Amino acid sequence: MSDVAVDTSEAVELAPRVWWVGSMLPHDRFQCHVYLVEQGDQSVLIDPGSALITDEVIRKVDSIVGLANVRWLVCSHADPDIIGALPALVAKGLHPEAAIVTYWRDAALIVHSGTQLPFWLIEDHDWRLALEDRTLQFIFTPYLHFAGAFCTFDETSGTLFSSDLFGGFTDDHSLFASSMAYFEAIRAFHEHYMPSREILAHAMQELRNLPMKQIAPQHGQVVPLNLIAPIMEKLERLECGIYLLARNDPGLAFLLDANRTIHDVVDTLVREQQFSAVAEHLAELSAQLLDTEYLELWAGAGSILLHFDQSDGYAGYLDDPPDDVQRILAGVVVEPGRRLLLPIISLASDRVNGVVVLGFSEPALLDQPTLAVVSQIIGLVEVGLEREVLTRSTDLERAAWHAQAIHDPLTGLFNRVSLTDAFSQLLAYDDRKGSPQMAALMIDIDHFKMVNDTFGHPVGDQVLQNVATSITASIRPTDLAFRYGGEEFLVLLDDVVTATAVMAAERIRERVARSLEYLPRVTASVGVALRRHGEGHADLTQRADEALYAAKDGGRDRVSVAE
Repeated sequence: MSDVAVDTSEAVELAPRVWWVGSMLPHDRFQCHVYLVEQGDQSVLIDPGSALITDEVIRKVDSIVGLANVRWLVCSHADPDIIGALPALVAKGLHPEAAIVTYWRDAALIVHSGTQLPFWLIEDHDWRLALEDRTLQFIFTPYLHFAGAFCTFDETSGTLFSSDLFGGFTDDHSLFASSMAYFEAIRAFHEHYMPSREILAHAMQELRNLPMKQIAPQHGQVVPLNLIAPIMEKLERLECGIYLLARNDPGLAFLLDANRTIHDVVDTLVREQQFSAVAEHLAELSAQLLDTEYLELWAGAGSILLHFDQSDGYAGYLDDPPDDVQRILAGVVVEPGRRLLLPIISLASDRVNGVVVLGFSEPALLDQPTLAVVSQIIGLVEVGLEREVLTRSTDLERAAWHAQAIHDPLTGLFNRVSLTDAFSQLLAYDDRKGSPQMAALMIDIDHFKMVNDTFGHPVGDQVLQNVATSITASIRPTDLAFRYGGEEFLVLLDDVVTATAVMAAERIRERVARSLEYLPRVTASVGVALRRHGEGHADLTQRADEALYAAKDGGRDRVSVAE
């Protein structure tokens, strides 16, 4: 229905026999909507409304079916904006057998309104109310916002009477939402009114199963079909319960901004794989919200301390910390000035293992609520930072080992002596990831003895060097290549699946076959084995070796994969 054509001074038909019978109060951002399901002398009034609009509700109901034919009064919860009209409705004359349709938890409070109407409890009637030409279904939505809150779904018209859900604070007195701009009104209402993201997301999942054509909330605007899905998707991800963010908050505007910032940080942490992108985003947020000039992060593990700043796009590098950072790491309090230093507490050890540095042009003067929000953000960042430090420290340990490893003097590859240490580190790294993704490639030059016998050992050495070059050119810098012995080579691959390992083996085989013009042509056979869970290096190399012999038995110059 077009907003232009809607005259809210009279009842508005939302669907066949479904009416809006509320009243738009001027200058009220929290309109209380009342709905009527027309069913003759079994008519239903949904969320009867505030005492401020009772006269208008009665007038509009009388214009459709007559107040005396209202048999059922659905009260989604027990707030005054829903039950405030009950005494006046009773006084004006409802159906002689009129009853309040609600949940037991709501009834326990509604009874204190002094209304003498009996209760018809939805949980005692299989959460359904059968009417003349339709059935109303009740969907339990606890704690949104009241402990016993529920929604009402008209199966015939596809209308969801959602009570507080999908409601909003709005200065726009249009009855119908016309665009996604209405979501900002919903956001402001739900962020501080609903208890948590998890509870709200659960309700959204429950409601998704309903064939809704429109949503009629008690507050805000009616949501048409084309806006239902995108609004529900946003609500599933909305952070709520923001009054928990700061005990001594300076106002709702601050809490709403703080909540959006924290939600933005969470989304960034989930979306971004590279910590540098997360840190850059934090730097932008701190500049916008706190007027900082720069952001630095210091974090470490053991003797390693990484410095993340804008000089290298927050990629992070080894560095010696300045005095103020050293003091924070030692547990000493540093008075804020133009640099505000905040400790990062490890989730695992409950010790200080990092520092956030916020730089200001003038001495920092952040109030306690702001510091509380910043502390929450730091707690979120600690998860990503600890993960980054673990990865980087592992990489640095591996790099240090590479530098100290013993190489084969002829080929430049790691030799067999270094294999045990390499395996122990790689297996430990593989186990930490939780799912084995390491592979071994065993490579042998086919008929290499003939090369030595025909061309001599100096040429044979050149062939070995060329094969080693072919291997290193075919694998990633992080993969390890060894001269296993004689004309045999071993390659260890990280983070691969079988198909990836086979592709690497095929690249090696093809490159070896393209010998240099001044060298005799040789081929290579390759055996591939993907590591099994908990498998040691001896078993892994044995299976790769068995696959290699299968390749040779199959005719050589080919790749074979171990079972």
